[in-house]
Parts: sequence; structure tokens; C-alpha cells
Amino acid sequence: MVRNRLEGAPFERVARETGQTETLACGLLFRSIGYSGVPVAGAPFDAKRGVIPTRDGRVVDAAGAPIPGLYAAGWIKRGPTGIIGTNRADSVASVKSLLADLAALPQDSRRGSKGIAPLLEARAVRSVSYADWSVIDAAEVARGRPKGKPREKFTRVEQMLGCCGRAGPPAP
Repeated sequence: MVRNRLEGAPFERVARETGQTETLACGLLFRSIGYSGVPVAGAPFDAKRGVIPTRDGRVVDAAGAPIPGLYAAGWIKRGPTGIIGTNRADSVASVKSLLADLAALPQDSRRGSKGIAPLLEARAVRSVSYADWSVIDAAEVARGRPKGKPREKFTRVEQMLGCCGRAGPPAP
């Protein structure tokens, strides 16, 4: 293993190798690293870092100017760092920027939840409703009961969607 150190300002930290190595004897190793964001149509993308460039949660163009109405939070904003608490604080900062900008945003961009379903449909993105999630949640709890577990999570999207009557994985 290589020892890393965190560098950068809070919520913008990145792991950098120190050059120090360590060997750890073990019987099993799971690798869970290597996440990289992917571009989103209509948004700028920093391919080297795998993030959408932002300032205070506002998506910014190549010159660093905010793009009105575009915001990001979480790993797509800063890369695969932090924990749930980091993501929460990060999203709070993005929402504060959105709320500060709200009065200046064009009125037609304020469709709220009524605008989401048509947008997802137009982009061929399958969504999971709260009712769907409730069915999935109940199925996972039922799957865990015989094993004495609080739940047994689905590991395949098609299984998860199948239990709520929706076949197949999400559209690309």
C-alpha cells in the first residue's frame, strides 16, 4: 500500500502519494477505488479530475464564470473524497448558492418537480419514484429477515427494478 496525505482547502482536498509504502499481510482484499465522474451533456467537464468545475456549488465555464442555473454537489463537484457528512455539508453549500441566485434565475427555469419527469423522459432516463422506492425497501427488508439482517440489498439494478414491476437497467 502507499500512504497518502490530504492536500487542499476543506471540501477541495485531494489525496496525494507520500512515497511511503507499507505491506499488510491479509487473506482477502477488496478494491473499492477508482471512481471518476463522467461528462454530462451541456455542462463543462474537467476530464483530468473527473469533475464538473464549480465555485461555491455553481458550475463554472472555462473562464471561471458561473453558468446561471447550473449547480453541482458531491463527488461530481470535488472528486471521490469524503464521507456522508462531507457530502451533506457540500450539498448545503451548493443549495445556499442556489437560494442566493433564485431571484435572478429566469422564471421559465422554475418548473420545480413538474419539470423533472418530462425532462427525464425526454432524455430517456428511467427514474425510481417514492412509491417504487417503498416497494424496493420492503423487498430488501423481507430478503434480510431470514438471514437475521435488517435488510439484504439488491446487487443488480435489474433485480431492484424488477421487484417494483420495472424491467431492465436504467437507460444510458
